[in-house]
Amino acid sequence: MQFQTTMISNKGGRATNQDYVAFKESFDGGCWVLADGLGGYQGGEIAAKLAVDTILKEYQQHQSLHWLKNAIDKSQEALHKQQKLSLHMKKMRTTLIALTCKNNHACWAHIGDSRLYHFREGKLLSQTKDHSVCQALVNAGEITTSQIRYHEDRNRLYRVLGTDGAVKATILTEEVSIQKEDAFLLCSDGFWEAVTEEEMENTSVIASSPHEWLQMMELILFERMKANHDNYSAIAVIVTN
Repeated sequence: MQFQTTMISNKGGRATNQDYVAFKESFDGGCWVLADGLGGYQGGEIAAKLAVDTILKEYQQHQSLHWLKNAIDKSQEALHKQQKLSLHMKKMRTTLIALTCKNNHACWAHIGDSRLYHFREGKLLSQTKDHSVCQALVNAGEITTSQIRYHEDRNRLYRVLGTDGAVKATILTEEVSIQKEDAFLLCSDGFWEAVTEEEMENTSVIASSPHEWLQMMELILFERMKANHDNYSAIAVIVTN
């Protein structure tokens, strides 16, 4: 399979950008990773970059669909090692979302509330579920998924990279078949909080490229952006053949 990729990462209304995005492609697939360093913790931007770089390093060494758990474990170890080097970094934390594709199959993993969306023919096939208090409320039937965006507890996470002990990421248990023109969107909460799933679908249909798709969604975000808007990042990936 071949892919087209476009990425954006912006500090929004904040002083610094603690998000980090990157990807690598190979002759038969690729790996796309996004992390959102937690703004309330020192070293969030370092945690995000370290986590992403570690995942991509492992991808280049393994390039199969069954390496994600070990890669995330190594990301956790890398953060713990960095935390021990400096008191300033002791509480560094980050979310993570990683997509990997090989031939006509995909797999993904996440921790925190950075999300992955999978679209086909303009329709949302699946999306990750946040490791958050709000998602727990959705699971309990107390609120709807769309209500997460405006909930007072939307930023309360119960799983992130950098906490003590082993990391508990959610990893897809079975590979997903992909086909030409499938679209993936990886994004931080600063992005998906401002752009609804319906808007993601609608723009994916009329966009001629991942670059145009992201541009359309970013325009929607601009209309809703407040002065203190969070960092926002996104990776758009289109299967071309």
